[in-house]
Amino acid sequence: MIPGSSTPAVRCAWLALLVACESGDGQRAGPTLDLQSDSMGVVPDARAIRVRARRTLVENSGAAMSGTQPGIWFTINDSGNDPVLFALDTAGTDRGAWRIAGADNRDWEALTLGPCAGSGVAADSATQCVYIGDVGDNGAQHPSVTVYRVREPRAERRGFDGELTAVSLTFVYDGGPRDVEGMYAGPDGTLFFIGKRALEGSAGRLRPALVFALPPSVWRRPDSLVTAALIDSLPIVPGSALGRQITGADRSRDGNAVAVRTYTQLYVFRADSSTGRIITTIPPTICSIAGLDERQGEGLAWFAERGRWLLTSEGRNEPLRVVDCPPPN
Repeated sequence: MIPGSSTPAVRCAWLALLVACESGDGQRAGPTLDLQSDSMGVVPDARAIRVRARRTLVENSGAAMSGTQPGIWFTINDSGNDPVLFALDTAGTDRGAWRIAGADNRDWEALTLGPCAGSGVAADSATQCVYIGDVGDNGAQHPSVTVYRVREPRAERRGFDGELTAVSLTFVYDGGPRDVEGMYAGPDGTLFFIGKRALEGSAGRLRPALVFALPPSVWRRPDSLVTAALIDSLPIVPGSALGRQITGADRSRDGNAVAVRTYTQLYVFRADSSTGRIITTIPPTICSIAGLDERQGEGLAWFAERGRWLLTSEGRNEPLRVVDCPPPN
């Protein structure tokens, strides 16, 4: 906890500093934050994987592991970059890149894989879609945000370039604009969004992270403006410690766990496997990732086993980290 951070003025000062450090070009623009000052949680087993990606992948702002192509995962660049979906394998090697036709990268901050439900496509394991969340909003000022959906492409050879056509969905959040970087899909294609930054309640106290949801039925009419409903809050309070902002989320393949990451912690919750919703009545496992020396930790994806997760960081050729952090018993 930052000394004096219980006062709104000090909180605003260090939150403004953190925003200044998120430059959007893969480089830290301001002073480096001592994120190791927030070391709550057990230290997990971890290993690094060297990345040998193309030079245009500079931010690695999201991560999604394929459920149909063993060892393949997808990532995206952050704001201001071209609208491109990248594929890599778990050895860190480039496996192709696809420009998303008709899309705009205003602030791509979230990525997930899930069923292509709600548009006449059967929700089964053989039909998967990649969901790209243009949902970053540092100032919480965008009147609406967008999710792009494309069929999961097949991994290709190193250096391959292709193009995909996306369906776009524009939506608003219940209660007004939010800055969001955590997004994951439920088993029926419901999309869940988790707010990133500190929010103050009516009494001036910081609020828990809010969870919003879009049902798969919204894709039947993607040209309509829809509202993501507020459905829950989590026992994570963004802003309650330095680096405690939510930057990624994902659901395990068996559906029994959802992981949520900040710059410094990994929270692994029990989840309802039939709906994808986090079970907040069971305290999560908390693992400290403050010592991983990430440049700016962003992406999170289920890796290959129960309790194993892939972490990505912004910066060209920043290594991947695989950590073991199982759900609570």
